[in-house]
Amino acid sequence: MAITEGLPVATGPGRAMQPLKRVGLVREVVDRLREQILAGVYESGAAIPPEGRLGESLGVSRTVVREAMRILGAQGLVEVSQGKRPRVRPADPQTVVETFGTYLQRGDHTLLDLIEVRLPLETAMVALAAERATAAQLAEMEKSIDEMAGATSLPKRVEADARFHELLAESTGNPLFSLLLTTVSGAMRRSRNQTISKTGADRALKGHSAILAAVRAKDSDAARRAMLEHLRMAEEDLQDTQP
Repeated sequence: MAITEGLPVATGPGRAMQPLKRVGLVREVVDRLREQILAGVYESGAAIPPEGRLGESLGVSRTVVREAMRILGAQGLVEVSQGKRPRVRPADPQTVVETFGTYLQRGDHTLLDLIEVRLPLETAMVALAAERATAAQLAEMEKSIDEMAGATSLPKRVEADARFHELLAESTGNPLFSLLLTTVSGAMRRSRNQTISKTGADRALKGHSAILAAVRAKDSDAARRAMLEHLRMAEEDLQDTQP
């Protein structure tokens, strides 16, 4: 791709790079550079063109470019260091986890909203786990159940509970399931604290045992039903704790 003033001349097929003239220049620069980064025009670790060259290409001041870089840095897309040109940050799932986790702590939602998200996600997840789980993963799931049964404190029970679901996600062989669970892990722990505090570990243990039996039998339909019942019980417990 041809380069003009250090910036690619196209943001997509047939689209020439034109100087920005609308209001909200910082946001426009952020959006333009974000598009380039996500499209792979600037590869991971590559240096972004100097502020002066970017500003000239986009028709904005160095100050606008500098502020746009600050925002892109906060979004985890570039690394900004004093005295050095910004560079594209390697893809880091932890950035997504932290950003979404912060939203979940501050957003207008309830733990019952979380259950509604978990129902389609984890029933699909467990069905795939039933098809793909290895003997070693099944053994780890059983171990997490034993650890939960033997736990003597609420934090240890919650940890073992979370570990069981994490193992199911890993067993799908699809890393996005693990990432999606991780992004809501903080809210899920708050949910588990409430439900286990209310009913103890017995209901969760019963659900985990039924799920594991179905996964071990490679019965995807039974695994879906077991997970659905497990999450519905959690939903009932959460409803009872709502004011």
